[in-house]
Amino acid sequence: MILMNIQNKSENIQWLSLLRTINIVLVVMYHIHLIDMTTGENHVFCSSITYPFQPIRMPLFIFISGGLLYISRIKKNWSVLSLYKDKFIRIMAPFFFFVTVYFLIKALMDGIVKTPVNITLNYYLESFVLYANHSSAVLWFLATLMELMLFYPVYRYACKNTFFMFVLLAMSFLGYFLDISVPADENYFNYSEINHYFFYFYFGIMFFRYSLYKYLDNSFLFFFLVVIYAVMYHFDVDLITSIVGILAMVSMVLCFSRHLSLEFSYIGSHIYQIYLMSYMFQAFVELVLWKKLFYNENLFFLFYLLNLSFGLFMPLLVTQIIEKCPVRLVRICFGLK
Repeated sequence: MILMNIQNKSENIQWLSLLRTINIVLVVMYHIHLIDMTTGENHVFCSSITYPFQPIRMPLFIFISGGLLYISRIKKNWSVLSLYKDKFIRIMAPFFFFVTVYFLIKALMDGIVKTPVNITLNYYLESFVLYANHSSAVLWFLATLMELMLFYPVYRYACKNTFFMFVLLAMSFLGYFLDISVPADENYFNYSEINHYFFYFYFGIMFFRYSLYKYLDNSFLFFFLVVIYAVMYHFDVDLITSIVGILAMVSMVLCFSRHLSLEFSYIGSHIYQIYLMSYMFQAFVELVLWKKLFYNENLFFLFYLLNLSFGLFMPLLVTQIIEKCPVRLVRICFGLK
């Protein structure tokens, strides 16, 4: 088995760093938009290359978040109040900060951005609770993640009671199929999706609680899961497709990470910062460099790679600068300690 050493204070498993890196690459790829001026639409390639991973991308992101909660908090028996305080600082402080940042950027670039903002106090305040058609749209994940963290007492109890853990898994599976939205009501804090993400988050906790990853380090099983995923994908079996896709991604990383000599721990440890900042750098490539200055269809693939690189590495560059900042409040705003 490939179970590699648990690293440093966060018990960041090496293969998990690679899995997180692959996951954030998929997220950044999904946000790549390069307009074809002849059609006025995004290039087909941009969406086509990520389409096969559509059932995996965000479910895997939520799944990993649940797993990390178990590794870094539940396993260490953090108290409820300590967890709430920690997550409010780690999640909500960056959320408040970046809602404001994205609002200001869109307000200042009103003539360039694709979805101009309504420059009013009411619209700005709405951006903290409503995300669709708002400058905070890209930050919906933070609000959802904070909601999931509120169930921490339930997760703690489940990890100490095997029977309850499996009962809750069954309930969350069935709950996934419920429509909890209120007709004609606003989707405050993205609440109408919480039952979907609760399942993946809780599945991640359970997966790491019982170290189920050790059963996936098998090349034959990986290819079998890929085949099942392709079949489920073809028949559009929503939840099952995502579950199989997550297991296939974990199996792939476990099977092949042993052959890689590259170090992914820094990227894997900072996917939060990439998520927070990638969108603005990608928008710069799309709206300024591609659309306004250097548009040339012959250079499409070059700008695709540029967009991907800006989305991944510019946030890391900013992160390295902020990590050295002596003002803790500044670091907290960027999701750093």
